[in-house]
Amino acid sequence: MVHPDLSSEAIAGKLFVDRARLMFRAEGIEREIPLEQLEIKLGHGGDAPVSFHDRRQPGLSIFTEDDSIFECADFMRSQHVRSQLEAIFGRKELMRRLRITVYCLAACAFIAWMGWVATGAMVRSLAANVPPDWERTFGADQIRELQSRMVFVNDSNEVARLNMLAAPLIKAVPAGEVRFQFHVVQSEYPNAFALPGGHVVVTTALLKLADRPDELLGVVAHEMAHVTQHHFARKIISAAGPVMIFGIFLHSRDQTLDVLSSGSGLLVTQGFSQEYELEADDFGWKYLVAANIDPRGMIDMFKKLKAFDARFKGMGFLPQAFNSHPALDVRIARLERRWRKLPNKTDFLQLPALDWKQP
Repeated sequence: MVHPDLSSEAIAGKLFVDRARLMFRAEGIEREIPLEQLEIKLGHGGDAPVSFHDRRQPGLSIFTEDDSIFECADFMRSQHVRSQLEAIFGRKELMRRLRITVYCLAACAFIAWMGWVATGAMVRSLAANVPPDWERTFGADQIRELQSRMVFVNDSNEVARLNMLAAPLIKAVPAGEVRFQFHVVQSEYPNAFALPGGHVVVTTALLKLADRPDELLGVVAHEMAHVTQHHFARKIISAAGPVMIFGIFLHSRDQTLDVLSSGSGLLVTQGFSQEYELEADDFGWKYLVAANIDPRGMIDMFKKLKAFDARFKGMGFLPQAFNSHPALDVRIARLERRWRKLPNKTDFLQLPALDWKQP
């Protein structure tokens, strides 16, 4: 770069481009030219074939020998810049450079997508091999901690009724060594969540919000899917980062338990991603259909939770599993499409009526 106010000699530095400007940075020096004010000149030989100028800053000249800057996507988005380059290179050459830029962006996107797919597959594999003993121990520890902060309903009849209601669903869920256990906690806000080891917790408000048994089981199926799909372990392992995941997967899977132990606090402080929530919707729906339970109960309960959230909007009462707008609308629409495609829409299992609303 050359600028009469700074030095009579050229200053070496680095060039950066974003959607709005060309920036030059050196130690203690930073200059920029808005792309809409940029003037480009192509030299004929010498050490600086390309120069950039700004009429508003007389004397400022930025040089580079690397004309690959013209293939930068942000640089080429400016119509002002493209018009100059078309005059300099000709339309055919400019289109060639644009194609190179597009190909490079597409290649980068493909590589990133492949990395995301590969990482996801490795996370699934690692989580699927987490020892059931770890999940049971961790889930039991979390339940004991919750019992010190929440009021659990100790009425064994209430829990037994929930177990009896969920029995057909449990039979249809491929849970492996997982043994589902249900808990009811006192709360005026409808909520439900699951923990490793098969613990499913529902609030008294959720029990009262459900008018039909299939509505309650729709939420229960969603929570059970979090357990069967190992979302807890997958979330912790994913947080370790791609480098750690690749290393564990390729060299030492025994480190998986170390990662789970160091990141287990994530389970109780953060909710699941929308990817996991959608997956829990999908698998929960499959479990309901496999159990011959009307899956529309899941849709209707989502709508009730949405209405509840609208009444207390902004107060953070909606369960994390359902608390993303407009994502909840999207999830309802996805399930309604699944309902329209369902071959059998009749002859569902007759479930016992709910009476949790009674005193």
